[in-house]
Amino acid sequence: MDDTDRKLMALVYENPRMHIRELASRLGISRQAVHRRMQVLKEIGGIQGVTAGISVPYLGAVPVIVFGRSKTESIEQTLSRLGRSEFTRRAVVAGGNFLYVVGLLRNMSELDNYSEFVKRTAEMPEPTVGIYSLDEELMPDFTVDGIGKRKQSVRELTPLDLRIIASLKDDARRSMADIAEMVGASAKTVRRHLENMISEGSLDLYMHEDLPLAGDMLFVMHVNVEDGADKVEVGRRLLSKSLFQDQFVRAFSNLPGSLHWVFWSADIAQIRKALREVGEDEDVLSSMPNFVFLERIYPTWRDKLPVVGRRHSRKA
Repeated sequence: MDDTDRKLMALVYENPRMHIRELASRLGISRQAVHRRMQVLKEIGGIQGVTAGISVPYLGAVPVIVFGRSKTESIEQTLSRLGRSEFTRRAVVAGGNFLYVVGLLRNMSELDNYSEFVKRTAEMPEPTVGIYSLDEELMPDFTVDGIGKRKQSVRELTPLDLRIIASLKDDARRSMADIAEMVGASAKTVRRHLENMISEGSLDLYMHEDLPLAGDMLFVMHVNVEDGADKVEVGRRLLSKSLFQDQFVRAFSNLPGSLHWVFWSADIAQIRKALREVGEDEDVLSSMPNFVFLERIYPTWRDKLPVVGRRHSRKA
């Protein structure tokens, strides 16, 4: 995977419905080259799919993470068992059997049972439970696993909205004409509803990717900040100092001194520079990098929504 591939994946991640023509213009290559690169990325597993769902903020769901060292003797079996919970969204495996399990809860009352499930299933004797912060201003426009802040007022989704979302679940890059056929509405009406849902934040469009399969090295950096330090400012410094094309920082509402800085690159010199600079930050108490080599995505209770079924197409 070269820099053009990385830029392509970043653009599709930012806007999964970006047209091939615009992708080509932004990348400075032909539409045929964009199509060919996307096909190769799909074939090697870098792009696992582009899908859609009702957004996490709209549902008022609670994104959490349970992480720690696992004592399991079979990571594959453990990953399969973690998927038995309707709350498990993602599992990431790092060096030394270190596991990060991201869950999506309907409400906070489900946290204790879910964290206990992960602890037992992953054989994780000393897990840390983090509740993702939704109000930090680190990267408000960069959503991972649908995590984002809910707007003050959100219009209730209509049956047509739900049918449109359902039509995008298998392929969020479907054309307007195809969506219109599936939901039984005009392309103009579909476009209006789709644009409204995106602007209101009730629709979540996302690309599943597997960066290690695409050839990049993926790291999760645990950053602990000094007492009294502004972790948002620390996070912004980390993002501004590094030259990584792809990176994000996440904070936790219940872990005031902790940040997770996630970045990926194939440039060893760049990675070493980032590791050195984070340790030199005056507000960083300690840091620990974890090298990620495997991750798994799971369907959750959210993916069973919307419950309104699709109409037959007008042609049918």
